[in-house]
Amino acid sequence: MSTMQLFEWLGAHLRAIRIAVAPLLAVMIVGIYVLVYATGGIKFVYSHSMYLAILLSGFIFGVRGGLIVGLIGGITLGPFMPIDVATGEQQNTINWLYRTGFFMLVGMACGGASDSVRSYLRHLKWIARHDAATQLPNRNALLESLSDIPKIKNTSHLHVLVVVSLQNAMELKSAFGFDIIEAVIQQSAHRYQSILQDKAQVYRIDPEQLGILIENRDVQAIESLLAELVKGAQQPYQFNDIPIHVDSRLGYVTFNKIIQAPEQYLQRAESALISANEKVLDCVAYSPEISNFAKENLSILGNLMSALKEGQLSMHYQPKISIKTGEIHSVEALMRWKHPERGNIPPAIFIPRAEQSTLINLITEFALEQAMEQIVKWRQHDIHLPIAVNISPRNLLQPGFSDLVLHLLQRYGVSGQSLELEVTEGALMTDIARTIVELSRLADAKITISIDDFGTGYSSLQYLHQLPISLIKIDQSFVRRLPDDKGAVHIVEAAVTLAHKMGMKTIAEGVEDQSAYKLLADLGCDIAQGFMISRPLPAAEFEKWLAQYEGNALYAQM
Repeated sequence: MSTMQLFEWLGAHLRAIRIAVAPLLAVMIVGIYVLVYATGGIKFVYSHSMYLAILLSGFIFGVRGGLIVGLIGGITLGPFMPIDVATGEQQNTINWLYRTGFFMLVGMACGGASDSVRSYLRHLKWIARHDAATQLPNRNALLESLSDIPKIKNTSHLHVLVVVSLQNAMELKSAFGFDIIEAVIQQSAHRYQSILQDKAQVYRIDPEQLGILIENRDVQAIESLLAELVKGAQQPYQFNDIPIHVDSRLGYVTFNKIIQAPEQYLQRAESALISANEKVLDCVAYSPEISNFAKENLSILGNLMSALKEGQLSMHYQPKISIKTGEIHSVEALMRWKHPERGNIPPAIFIPRAEQSTLINLITEFALEQAMEQIVKWRQHDIHLPIAVNISPRNLLQPGFSDLVLHLLQRYGVSGQSLELEVTEGALMTDIARTIVELSRLADAKITISIDDFGTGYSSLQYLHQLPISLIKIDQSFVRRLPDDKGAVHIVEAAVTLAHKMGMKTIAEGVEDQSAYKLLADLGCDIAQGFMISRPLPAAEFEKWLAQYEGNALYAQM
């Protein structure tokens, strides 16, 4: 056992040790007196045995104990102990007073050292369980508190572990400096503690996260407290006398007893918090589905890199036709993933998850290369169709993205007119100044730029005319409601009118029946895409479809 472990053990059992040692010290003092007297008196060296009792008292009882036992020991071997028992010669007063003072000095020194070590260990223990900046209990303290919850099931009450995260911490730090995070955390902790009063404890479990442990509450009380916490998080904060808005989200897990490691419950609450972030909700409760989704998400992202290397990803092509003439305008390249064990993984599952990571840059580069290779192959077979590729908001923010596209065009010897890039509305608004620069460079190379999913995002019309947009793609959620849904009809009509007035064309995706197709023609929509025309097909199958396609068939049926 190390010295630190010894002192930690003593600290944990100090009260019991003191109770046991106190009578032992009394016995030692009496025993030493008897030993010294029986061996002839104070002039013999056995009087030094008193240091054992003094050192032990200082070690166990600290400075006060060392002083008291040193005083008692000095008096015990003082006026009541002769120099020589045989002759009966007594000590001079100055001699035993000097000895008593020295005993007390040794006791005080030993006690001071013992108290200092115990104080230092208490400080280390406090640091291990607290956040130094805010004085709040930390993650270790929270896990200890979870461990202390009884393992007996409470049928009438629940325990709740809440994790609160500051979502716009980076924005706050960039605007006001790092000190604002400490200020917000302290204000949040005070605010939550005021709401909870003595019903719970607030912990700082991460630089930008707080943990709250609420014990022994019924369901109604828990719901009320959670509602108050959400409301409290929405109130403005103060920093340098400036009101600041902080985006906070909560994830929590409820349980009626501890049956697993405390870390498991904290992990579940943090999983719920991640779900709240993804769904843009103020507060989300943990459920097994959330954990399974997170595992599936990480598993898919983990396999995606291998899929790129092993050729599991491929591109399918869906035609877009001119509504007026029935001629094929272009094709859209849509990614497909055939996993060797899971089979076909829909793009709606892996693309959104990839967009939340840096893998989306690799995927987009793969899609661009595949599209350009296909353009070259089709050109050799006298097929001249532009190919549209979807790009992510992350791609536009990636340094050198336009350089990458232009480099690929040059490498494959492909004209920019053969490539179309579909950008979502959200991507346009992420960083409008940079977006204008990047898209303008691409448009200057004759690349067609289209807005995908138009009508579902948050783009501002004041920027739309500044962007080099050639096509507006009306989202399928509106097109599929045609012609019966009057609201969808008005939205599509407005989008077509707006596009034409700005010199742009419109594409309707999700065209699945003849009635919708005819209405789009009546509204003046330029291009159609959907299952009614063709499903996305592998390149070889698309070539067969193209050979059999009659250009004016659809137009003739209207």
